[in-house]
Amino acid sequence: MKKAFTLLLLAAALIGVAQKGKTFPDTQGATLDDKEKSIPFKNGKVSILAVAFHRGAEEELKKWLNPLYNTFMVKSKAKTLDMSVSYDVNFVFVPMIAGIKMIAEEFKASTDKAFWPVVLDTKKSDMKAAATSLGVTDRKIPWIFVLDKDGKVIDVQTGEYSEAKIDAMEEAME
Repeated sequence: MKKAFTLLLLAAALIGVAQKGKTFPDTQGATLDDKEKSIPFKNGKVSILAVAFHRGAEEELKKWLNPLYNTFMVKSKAKTLDMSVSYDVNFVFVPMIAGIKMIAEEFKASTDKAFWPVVLDTKKSDMKAAATSLGVTDRKIPWIFVLDKDGKVIDVQTGEYSEAKIDAMEEAME
């Protein structure tokens, strides 16, 4: 059992290393509020991309949405002194391969309107090709990519959400 756990940790570490330094493939799409977006962004900011390369990863990816959004999206300045870290990043949530258009109304009804600008339908991009170019080994789990200002991968987290994974992403951004 101990050997299996060690092998699992080693495999996870190697997966992240395989993608680091690669430029995220050009990806085009539209958000739930019908705004066109292209990734990687060309605005000089770090980006966080939460991606499901397969419909089977979507439910687990949804568990990442609130923690990622709450951690990394710019928050309004409170009148009291806030000691928390505030990030100014691009954030995109890609909940399925493509075809969100077919179920857009149902998806919109079940998604908080505040998230519509960050939920991307990649209808104009080949996400299977993107997964291959990034070395994605298991498309049935969520993939969270942190990109530097030039669109290069600086951190990768996969699978189930955890605070430790969010912490690792924050460290990569420093």
